[in-house]
Amino acid sequence: MARRLEGRTDVTDMPGALHRLVESVTNAYTLVTEHPRPGGIRPSVWEINGPGGERWFAKQHAGPRLHRREVDAYRKWTIALGADRAPELVAADQETRTILVTAVPGRSLDKIRLPAEQERKAYEQAGELLARHHAAAGGGPKSETTEGEWEQAANNLLDRTAMYVAKHDVALVRELTKQAPPCLPRVAGHGDYMPKNWMWEETEQLLRVIDFERAELRPAAYRDLSRLRYRVLHHHPDLDAAFHHGYGRHLTEQEQLACRAYAALDALDSLSWGIQHRDIGMVGEAHTMLENLRLEHGKPAWGGWSA
Repeated sequence: MARRLEGRTDVTDMPGALHRLVESVTNAYTLVTEHPRPGGIRPSVWEINGPGGERWFAKQHAGPRLHRREVDAYRKWTIALGADRAPELVAADQETRTILVTAVPGRSLDKIRLPAEQERKAYEQAGELLARHHAAAGGGPKSETTEGEWEQAANNLLDRTAMYVAKHDVALVRELTKQAPPCLPRVAGHGDYMPKNWMWEETEQLLRVIDFERAELRPAAYRDLSRLRYRVLHHHPDLDAAFHHGYGRHLTEQEQLACRAYAALDALDSLSWGIQHRDIGMVGEAHTMLENLRLEHGKPAWGGWSA
């Protein structure tokens, strides 16, 4: 068996389960490097070269749900994005929660600065690809969250996170989540559709999408549209216009209401998680969401005026 290592001193750094998964595909491969994930508690992603020049990424999921969602997405939904617009599943093992996928060209969009025209083009393609992904599951049934279930979920989160969050943020979230979001059709959601998971290849001027471990049937507003709206697009009308042009439409009034409610809980949950796990990036994104929600709602932190 031929295994070679580049840039590291101990080939056993990669978990044995991942070695076994790769070896189910080939007996000759090169372990290139480890890509640690933010927060220090998520399993790393490992970059691997195959014997014929293939580039792969191997990952061991933290839990069975993440594994099942990502494998299902590759088997059922990513084909809808079009040829070469997402990684392909090479191998997976349910027992060890491991997957091996092909690499895609490009660099993560949140790591590069593009000229304004290119950036708008990237966001337009992001909208187009998300529309395709959402349509991949067909017309799913509507979400069915009762007022009582929503109130209980919101109160539980508020109680659990109050010690980590400023009082004015708790008050804002409480106000924005008084009513359950409208019942909307469920789609094939990506679950973390952010620039960090968009790979932009400058020569081709082409966007690709990665990381489907949070993909599941959910309303489009649940994570995909709400996170993008309040973490990125709120203060960038040019990118907002480009994204929705690619998506094929603007949000309905019901979707806007749902985005606001989902984003309020998501921001609080993300802030609490980020503080507990020292994930500075997530803390920053959560604060951005809360500030944009506050601006949209017309209630600044200092309480000087209201809409």
